[in-house]
Amino acid sequence: MKSRLAKSRFIRITVSLLILVILFILCSTYFHNNVVPVVMESSTNRVRAIGTNALNSAATSVLTDGVDYDDLFKVVTDSNGQVTMIQANSPSINKIAREVANLAQGYLDSLGIQEIGIAFGTFTGVALLTGFGPEITIKIVPIGSANCDFVSEFVSAGINQTVHKIYIDVYADIAIITPIDEPTVTVKVEILVCENLIVGKVPDTYLTLNGGSSIYDLVP
Repeated sequence: MKSRLAKSRFIRITVSLLILVILFILCSTYFHNNVVPVVMESSTNRVRAIGTNALNSAATSVLTDGVDYDDLFKVVTDSNGQVTMIQANSPSINKIAREVANLAQGYLDSLGIQEIGIAFGTFTGVALLTGFGPEITIKIVPIGSANCDFVSEFVSAGINQTVHKIYIDVYADIAIITPIDEPTVTVKVEILVCENLIVGKVPDTYLTLNGGSSIYDLVP
């Protein structure tokens, strides 16, 4: 009799443990497939938006008064009007790049803790319930580092006419600290700084740089 009771008790305990293990696996699978993607997507979207705004604000603040092409470049031509050199004013270029990068970094450092609200229905994974129900607030901490580069582009504007466009690329790698994971988001903005119409034949060695070369590559 005691043997039967002990055996029955052992079976009940084993079944209970098995059920708990199955429930744990199911909950873990659901959490990984539904909760984690929602939190990560919402977090990265929020950080990408505020990061882009920070970089745009930094660049526009520095460039608000405008920059003259002649302050950054000097086009040298020969007696026949052919371009022999496009010389960069490195001190001015570096000054602008440093100001934009420092200001962008300051904006990123001041972001602090961000809160995102996700509707409870979104966690179900059911499309019809997305956005419904009370919001669950999740706190995230974005931490990033900003840098910037100048980029040069040549665009043909007709016979013996070329538009030289100067852009500034501001970019940042922003790590997001969340209760679940710590993904990294890369944010980049490109802003036109100035442009100049060059009248005269531009050597092919310059034109082949079209499409995103560093301005420092323009001086042979």
